[in-house]
Amino acid sequence: MKKILAVSGGIDSMVLLDIFYKKEPENILVAHFNHGTRDSADLDMTFVENKCKNLKIPFEYSKLILGEGVSEEEARQKRYEFLYHVANKYHGIIYTAHHLDDMVESVAINLIRGTGWRGLTPFGNSKIKRPLVELGYFKQDILRYAAVNQIKFRQDPTNYSDNYLRNRIRERLKECSLDLRKMIIKKCLEQREIREQIESLNFEICNRLLINDTYNKQEVDSSSSLKFRKDFFIKEDEVVLEEILRYICLKKSIALTRPQLDDFIYAIKTYKTNKKFNLPKDKMAVIGRDFVTL
Repeated sequence: MKKILAVSGGIDSMVLLDIFYKKEPENILVAHFNHGTRDSADLDMTFVENKCKNLKIPFEYSKLILGEGVSEEEARQKRYEFLYHVANKYHGIIYTAHHLDDMVESVAINLIRGTGWRGLTPFGNSKIKRPLVELGYFKQDILRYAAVNQIKFRQDPTNYSDNYLRNRIRERLKECSLDLRKMIIKKCLEQREIREQIESLNFEICNRLLINDTYNKQEVDSSSSLKFRKDFFIKEDEVVLEEILRYICLKKSIALTRPQLDDFIYAIKTYKTNKKFNLPKDKMAVIGRDFVTL
């Protein structure tokens, strides 16, 4: 199975490429996404492409003109759409160059945005591998590796712009000691274990609530409907209801904020039979006497 390395040309991803090239050059493919958000983006793409030619590594790329005003979230979404496309094309697994300092940054950003306890468990997507995290690399370890191995890389000028929240957080976190960052990582890993246990319980509970046999397949076709029992939502604790309803909605690719979840729960409890409740992405739920259908 091919290992799809997400390589931007920056120091982190070029170190990732060097590690895998020395270990298993015949089993890797480089995927590069050009956001088209700055003039130097084409130079980055050419740099990575030439590196792959020199190393005789397969190279896949995509270029979009997202523009300078694109949000971080939209740029990330487009990038991962491309990576998943490449992974499906080659039946491979995506590998990114995230490291432990990236994890700390993500926790800080999630807490600022009020994402709740899940914000303490970044990088939870099992479909994406992050070997630098597994190796225990902080940014200083990457800088040291690049210096020792004379790794050439490109500099992204937007990494130094105060226009992006992550950059502002990164600057503030430089004041944190290594011990403090290690403690945060330890708490993240502990929280991840708890999250896995909660997700397992969610699956067991939802298996009892959902009428459709399709739920047992783990993956639900977004075009098919899901029907779940209403009585559970009349008597359970609100915190439990939020967790279970969130889990059910995500099976239909519907991500709800906490206020949206609260509104949905209220509708389930109070709406008259067969009344509809509007959901994001032009989707809706039909609240029946005994069941709710998504």
